[in-house]
Amino acid sequence: MNYVPDQEFLQNNYEVLFERIKLVSYMLISTYPCFFIVDFFLFKKMSSPIFKFNLSAIHIAGFIISLLFLFIYKFYRNIPKRVIVTWYILCYLLIGAASSINSQLFTGNIYSYIIILLGVGVLFPMQPRKLLILFLGIHILFITGLYLIEHEHFTFLSKMINSTGTLVLSFLISLSFYSFRKSDFSNKMKLKRNGENFRRLFNLNPNPIILIRLDNDEILLMNRHASEYYHLQSTDSTPLNGKFLFKTEEEKHNIVSRLKEQKSIKNYCVEQQITPDIRKWVMLSLELINYLDEACILIGVTDITDLKKNEEELYKHASFDMLTGVLNRRSGLELLSQQLSAGSESQEFIICYIDINDLKKTNDLFGHSTGDDLIKTCCDTINQQITNNDVLFRLGGDEFILVFFQKQMKDVQQLVRNIKHGFEEINGSNQKPYSISASYGFYHYKPGTGITLEKILEMADQEMYKEKCDQKRTMINPTPNSVRTVSQI
Repeated sequence: MNYVPDQEFLQNNYEVLFERIKLVSYMLISTYPCFFIVDFFLFKKMSSPIFKFNLSAIHIAGFIISLLFLFIYKFYRNIPKRVIVTWYILCYLLIGAASSINSQLFTGNIYSYIIILLGVGVLFPMQPRKLLILFLGIHILFITGLYLIEHEHFTFLSKMINSTGTLVLSFLISLSFYSFRKSDFSNKMKLKRNGENFRRLFNLNPNPIILIRLDNDEILLMNRHASEYYHLQSTDSTPLNGKFLFKTEEEKHNIVSRLKEQKSIKNYCVEQQITPDIRKWVMLSLELINYLDEACILIGVTDITDLKKNEEELYKHASFDMLTGVLNRRSGLELLSQQLSAGSESQEFIICYIDINDLKKTNDLFGHSTGDDLIKTCCDTINQQITNNDVLFRLGGDEFILVFFQKQMKDVQQLVRNIKHGFEEINGSNQKPYSISASYGFYHYKPGTGITLEKILEMADQEMYKEKCDQKRTMINPTPNSVRTVSQI
């Protein structure tokens, strides 16, 4: 009995994916002129001809297969779509893998492969078994190519772990979307074929479903799942109102306008206040239907709170340093770049370049776990002293950047003295096997100076290096007034 619905869903799903490939092909064709400018003009004098040749070949191949699909879409619409969809997903994965393997010759990153994996997982949720076969086949080829090109053992391991983790995450995302689409499709088919059992289907549906009257938002029907999910209890004398499903009247008005024009809205994500203490993210599927000769909105609800949490975790992993919990290099430099590119709206700020002293010595004497503890302890101490307007991010290794907004240099120097005092207290307590100290370099940026971010960091680094050299000279030739001060920095 499930064979026909499954086949109908598969056919429908391939129709949807076929249309999405059309949109992706249009997008790619519109962006390839930019790629060709990079390939044949900006990289014209590149010293690595192999990288440039491979990159050009990959871009040309992508351009050709996009044109080929649009040709098929226009003139051969009756061609078996599952074959075309499978082959094009395979091509996209191959392009991503080949681009990242080629990048090892120049940039050393695997961003293309990771982006393609996530893009396929989100945009093309096909049958899990087929997608898994495609993923595993391409991933084996990618790891093999990476192994042949990347000769640094630990770098290879790191990239292999990151790419494999992305593959698993992408497959889970695709599986989630595929399962949701299959469930949604099945529910629609039941409603279409069993209209006479409309009320019974409400209670059979595994997801919360609510039917509200279009003109006054009165809830006409809701299944048990919706009642439990929203903590609602209906009585004959007090009809329930469905206004809580929309944040504002304006949002509801916009949705109704779209429904009147399009008849349905799919995958509308919104955060709802379930109870005074509970907020959840839901994905709404809305249909404009006639029920008992009245215009009504049929609303299917899918809880995506966990998916949103996963998105937040992904953002956290992409934006924060996992060891210390502070912003990572990419996020920190992006923040500074935005300030510099804001023009007349940019803010004045002071950066403090911080280099933790003797991290290598700590690693050699006590092991890397103790070295990691040194880094975390330094970050914790710094975070205790700075304000909410200040930003700390890890530049790399034992180097950190403190960005101070809305502060003068004297205030910044006082904060740094407080940080040093925090280090002194830890050193004086003898709780750690190591001694904490750091070197500092400052740069005061004022809007309109035209300086680059690289120059700002370079000048702050130079100031930090001067202080580090002064500390070393003082430790070698201490004076009666400097011995205690240097040891406490």
